[in-house]
Amino acid sequence: MAEGKPLLANRPIQIIVASGILFALGHVFEWLSFSPTIVTVTYMFGAVIAGYEIAILAYKSLVKRHTIGPAMLVCIACVASFIIGHPEEGAAVTFLYYIAEFLEDYAELRATRSIKSLVEIAPDTARVKAGDKEEVKNVDDVNIGDIVIVKPGDKVPLDGEVILGSSSVNQASITGESVPVLKEVGDDVFSGTVNEDGYLEIRVTAEAKDSVISKIVTLVKRSQLNRSETETLVEKVAKYYTPIMMVGAILVAFIPPLLFGQDLTDWVYKALSLLVISCPCAFLISTPVGMVSAITSATRNGVIIKGSTYVEEMRNVKAVIFDKTGTLTEGKLKLSDVEVLDEGYTKESIVEIAASMESQSSHPIAQAIVDYADEQDIAFDTVEEFRNVPGKGIVANIGEEQFYAANEPLIEGSSFEISKEDIHRYAGEGKTLIFVGNSENVLGIITVSDKIRDNAVEVITDLRNQGVQTVMLTGDNKFAAKSVASEIGIDHVYSNLLPEDKLNILDTVRNKFGDVVMVGDGINDAPALARANIGIAMGAAGSDVAIETADIALMQDDISKLPYLFTLSRKTMGIIKQNITLAILVKLLCVILAVLGIITLMMSVGFGDLGLTLFVILNSFRIGMVKDPLF
Repeated sequence: MAEGKPLLANRPIQIIVASGILFALGHVFEWLSFSPTIVTVTYMFGAVIAGYEIAILAYKSLVKRHTIGPAMLVCIACVASFIIGHPEEGAAVTFLYYIAEFLEDYAELRATRSIKSLVEIAPDTARVKAGDKEEVKNVDDVNIGDIVIVKPGDKVPLDGEVILGSSSVNQASITGESVPVLKEVGDDVFSGTVNEDGYLEIRVTAEAKDSVISKIVTLVKRSQLNRSETETLVEKVAKYYTPIMMVGAILVAFIPPLLFGQDLTDWVYKALSLLVISCPCAFLISTPVGMVSAITSATRNGVIIKGSTYVEEMRNVKAVIFDKTGTLTEGKLKLSDVEVLDEGYTKESIVEIAASMESQSSHPIAQAIVDYADEQDIAFDTVEEFRNVPGKGIVANIGEEQFYAANEPLIEGSSFEISKEDIHRYAGEGKTLIFVGNSENVLGIITVSDKIRDNAVEVITDLRNQGVQTVMLTGDNKFAAKSVASEIGIDHVYSNLLPEDKLNILDTVRNKFGDVVMVGDGINDAPALARANIGIAMGAAGSDVAIETADIALMQDDISKLPYLFTLSRKTMGIIKQNITLAILVKLLCVILAVLGIITLMMSVGFGDLGLTLFVILNSFRIGMVKDPLF
């Protein structure tokens, strides 16, 4: 059906239709008083058509795996029904059970299709630039360093870096974010994303097998092997459940006739109903179908969950630990303030001096100042005798005069008086100070800061409303840490930390509150991500370490997915509990009604197997409707 074939071109549909027609004809012939032999043969053909594949499953289960599976129970019930003179029940058992199996296969097909759709996101070919021409090559034949051309409306064939052009790129297939992102020279692009309106030339940085989308496909496949505790428990119960029910059916069939002289045919019929009811299909698929729905739904929302066990564990989390830089903040320093301390200079001239010197440095603070100067179209002066003073700043000559940009108001030991109030004020706001001066005076102060993520406050508020404690870890000073924590609303703050300190605090938080989630950038936080009950990596689209280390990877730097994960976990486990509880209750009810002779064999399989299976599948589909609670 996924390939768009007509319904009757699919073998399972053909079997269901043929068996259903014969089953209906049997009832028509019986109503028209045809010969019992014709009626029985009609039912038998219907039973054979639907039961052939069921019999093969029963044989493989018994001979190869040495287990008595649901298919074996159905075969026994079918054959016995014909023997005791209920051919319509035998045909109904195989017909309805085949439909139930078809629905189970369809549910599994949805998981396979989700992986297949991911594989199909990336194109098979790429336009490779060869001199003044372009060649169309299979993506597997494109090498790292090759230049690929992506025209408007095309999909990006491979991961790479833009070297020419600019365009809006729709990254929904990778990050789950529907708003197109502007890509310019120097920006990274990912295989499978769509170039919307511009011409791009991209230098390939990863082979097809190493692209982000390939890693996602691998993770989704692995996630279905990583089973939750509930899933494992259900399978263990089912392993003993079927043999016990089979023994119970044998006792029901023969004890009343042997001990109390009851009618053998009547009690065998009741036992067959019990046998069919005992098929644990709906019970077995209740958890895996729900988990697959949750994992594939999360993938479509830009969240990779590496296994169903993490879907289950999220609801038990009592505290979320955040790394500050790159998680609660964007991890990109920006120039915040320029304060002039010498009347002979302007804000523009202060930035010009600082940017001219910082253009020779690769430090993140230097980059923030240079970027600001570029944005303001401030020209750079020629710099001579550039020197880096480790741990303090830089010194250089501009023209005939020596200047410095440093974290202290000094040049090689000489100091100047400046207002302590300004220093404390900026530090209290979590800003980093850069003093710009010459050999005679401090000319001005430039501050840079790391911008807090736009949705951080909403995320922390939502987590608090859900009863989850929030903790922030950072290597920054306590002033900067408290400023960020206060603005966002974090419950607990730990500052001036080394990487090894984070592990100790993580254990302390876990001992105090319970299960913890660690949210970090996947590189310097890798040990803490591994130690936490659940590690969540930010920006997995750009970090191999994030995908490899974390249990859950956010495909874009979007912490708003955290409330979504909690909601998804609770919704998933709630629906799975509904499925399991209803399956048990309905089967218990059907067992009682079957022993009392109130329901027929056809009703047993219709309600106790097919009906339950259909309910479990449809109920699990609701998991895919879970929305981000912040939007």
